[in-house]
Amino acid sequence: MPSGVPVYVGTYGVNKQTAALVHKLPQGRYAPMFPIQPSEFWEGRRLDRRAERELLVRNPRSNRLAGPLPALPQLLRLPTATRVTWSVELGARFRDALRATRVADTWQLDEILAECAGAQGRPYRELIRGAVRGLVFGRPALGDTSFRGLVWWAKSAHVLASRRVTPELTAFWRMLNRGCLGLIGEEYPEFAGDPRAAARAAALGHEGLRGGGPERRALSRKYFCGLTPGFHLAPGLGGNTHGLSRAEASRWRAAYLRARAAAPVAGIAEFNFRFENSSRSVIRELLRELASVV
Repeated sequence: MPSGVPVYVGTYGVNKQTAALVHKLPQGRYAPMFPIQPSEFWEGRRLDRRAERELLVRNPRSNRLAGPLPALPQLLRLPTATRVTWSVELGARFRDALRATRVADTWQLDEILAECAGAQGRPYRELIRGAVRGLVFGRPALGDTSFRGLVWWAKSAHVLASRRVTPELTAFWRMLNRGCLGLIGEEYPEFAGDPRAAARAAALGHEGLRGGGPERRALSRKYFCGLTPGFHLAPGLGGNTHGLSRAEASRWRAAYLRARAAAPVAGIAEFNFRFENSSRSVIRELLRELASVV
């Protein structure tokens, strides 16, 4: 990578060994990823005894949030204030993991769900908004200060950016803008046709942000385009679905990256370094392409 370009690398959950390897890179930044979907973080708060005591001394009512989160279907049916309170607690639990290890340079959240743009999208957006708030601000009683991160944005939820704002959507965009170091639009193009036309079509969310109000315009300046190396195929992740040769697929991907970088975007994010996407030759070629456009 060119000098001065930060390279964020993450794993699901915090891993000290991975963090140590990332920090050996001259521009490496460790950014563990947390899932918004139910996981071990939904099961209960995990603080050591000293931190739990300190939290309860400063905020005795926090004890009511120490146990399991309501199951997702129940959480989505709760009143807004209750749902957001639990969602903030979820984000604070992610922050607890960061505080306990102190090896992360930032964090990633997976993700602004497709459901956020659906007919029942409001409770999902409130879940995201609360979790981002909990991650960003953590637990001030334990010394946490503002800590921004990277938020992934599902492709089918990009239509949100062009919707007329409501007070609830304004609160959603404001919290994202407050919390995002970068907003990663999951573009995941299929490697087919004209890559420049594909890049224009994939910019729906980015362009929607640019055409919005102050919070969305600010987010557009933090927008990263997201894709995968393209050789391990999975539903919804695009890639080399038309069976191009490796060389042809790499040329298509490079042209797409050049087109998106010219938009411009704040950064480029790659996901799913597994199976066919994990070989040294695939990663080496991808890094050469990225280095040429950042």
